[in-house]
Amino acid sequence: MRRARPVRGFSLIEVIIAVGLFATSVTVIIALLPSLARQRAESADLLAAQRLPDALRVELSRLAATGGFDLLTGQAPPVSSPLPAGLALVADRDAARLHSRDYLPPATAQLSESDQYFLIECWRFADEPLRFDGQKSFLALTVRASWPYRTPGVAAPSAESARSCFVFTIAINR
Repeated sequence: MRRARPVRGFSLIEVIIAVGLFATSVTVIIALLPSLARQRAESADLLAAQRLPDALRVELSRLAATGGFDLLTGQAPPVSSPLPAGLALVADRDAARLHSRDYLPPATAQLSESDQYFLIECWRFADEPLRFDGQKSFLALTVRASWPYRTPGVAAPSAESARSCFVFTIAINR
């Protein structure tokens, strides 16, 4: 006859340690969820901002054709210190619709203030080789896109220090 082996279970201490580890890991995961959601939103906004150069080039070309290339050039001040207010454009959160804030009316319907998520500011280069003069057939601009420019439900634009930004250069031809 064979002897039955005694069935061995987990001790009370082992069970308490396992439950403690599980509870700690669940607590850490739940604590990380808000920061992960915030990082996801910031990544989505940065990705949308990186789509702005193409839409901006199209809109600046439209503004140059509508108002004149030299007039558009006059709207974008040269870069200097301190940085002057640049040619301002606004875009929605998806960066799909974009238009000048103050210069010329948009080709389509104007964005409502609550839809103006990105503020795009443009400045001309002050020094050669990218400085604009009447002999050149291109306009090179330094561009800063900042967000959130306006948040829904808030009347005033957000403070510049509270915004994220993305800086790039762009050029349009006559």
